[in-house]
Amino acid sequence: MHKNNRYFKIFIIIAFLLIFTYLIIKLNIFNKEQVLKLISEGKDSTHFKLYFIALVTILLIFFVPISWLSLAATIFFGMKGSIFITIAGMLSGLISFCIARVFKEDVSQLVDKIYYRKERKISLEEIYAKVKEYGFGYVLFIRSMPFIPFSIANYMFGISFVSLPYFALATLLAVFVGQSINIYLFQKALNIGQSPLDTIIAAGLKGLYFLLIILWQKKSKYVAKE
Repeated sequence: MHKNNRYFKIFIIIAFLLIFTYLIIKLNIFNKEQVLKLISEGKDSTHFKLYFIALVTILLIFFVPISWLSLAATIFFGMKGSIFITIAGMLSGLISFCIARVFKEDVSQLVDKIYYRKERKISLEEIYAKVKEYGFGYVLFIRSMPFIPFSIANYMFGISFVSLPYFALATLLAVFVGQSINIYLFQKALNIGQSPLDTIIAAGLKGLYFLLIILWQKKSKYVAKE
């Protein structure tokens, strides 16, 4: 049985890498224009909303920036896009979290490689330690910060000691609030010619959101200085 489990894990890892390679080489998923084109291919379908949620879920699992997908949600759905991006964010988060729980060692190496591609002021070890100590509050805190990419954080939390319910709740709150603000700003920016004042108000709301996060960061007991 142990040997069969080992072969199954190897199969999943190989499948993951092959799919990732295909998405990069054939679909060019790290090109913003290509992502928008890929999503738009299903816009004439009667099940476009389901297509969007499924595609965005897959793209988030494979590290496409959530901000690009929020822009796409705005273009195709307006403010209602906040609902669809939240659903996709939740699904991708839960899938990535579970993958990390099953393949901890392999995922840990991948996360290390991606996370340390640029200089960081807070190490992964410190993040894991604080997740273990503070649980839900720290997960929500990290989730709300714009410095750690959404997809990487999903895998990070899967490696950590946080429970699935805490992770799910923190992800739901942070994604819905954060991406709703993003989509509101994108919507106003796309229609800036109609009402420049609305765009300024939306940008101010986004700035206020970041300010609150920074103040939380400085005043918080977590003292995470990313």
